[in-house]
Amino acid sequence: MVETTGGGPQDGAAEVLDRPLPDGVRRRVVQIVADGFGGLTVAELPAQLRQYARFTPTRRAKFAGNAMAAALETDPLFRQRIGEKLRESQPELTGALDSGSPPPAADPLDVAAAAYVLRPPGWVKLVTAAGEEAQRADAERADEETRAELERLRAELDRAR
Repeated sequence: MVETTGGGPQDGAAEVLDRPLPDGVRRRVVQIVADGFGGLTVAELPAQLRQYARFTPTRRAKFAGNAMAAALETDPLFRQRIGEKLRESQPELTGALDSGSPPPAADPLDVAAAAYVLRPPGWVKLVTAAGEEAQRADAERADEETRAELERLRAELDRAR
């Protein structure tokens, strides 16, 4: 287990995200918390989350997603505990983030979610980049759907003539 005190100018604890978490990153963060939650004792949980202790990770994510995200943001000790569970379950990804070089083949949303939980130096940049990448992918997907619809309508028009 790695313990960090955080808050120093050289680490990521002093960085602040100036916008809401991108939706895809938020979903991954909630899933990380829901999975790590089960490895904590009731006493280690913030008071507002104790009622969800007996839930399965899927039910926890569904019913306590907002509460878990809020607790992760406002409770540094809870975030540290979830970070320790994340380090146990994904040692390669967390090790790469700690070294400052996220794996290039990793899903950007996974990297951003892990960075949000662990708060290594530069975590805000990783979260922002993942959000921009997700928006770019959504725009490309919408563009492809629009092109396909245009082709379909042109073909329909040709048949009608």
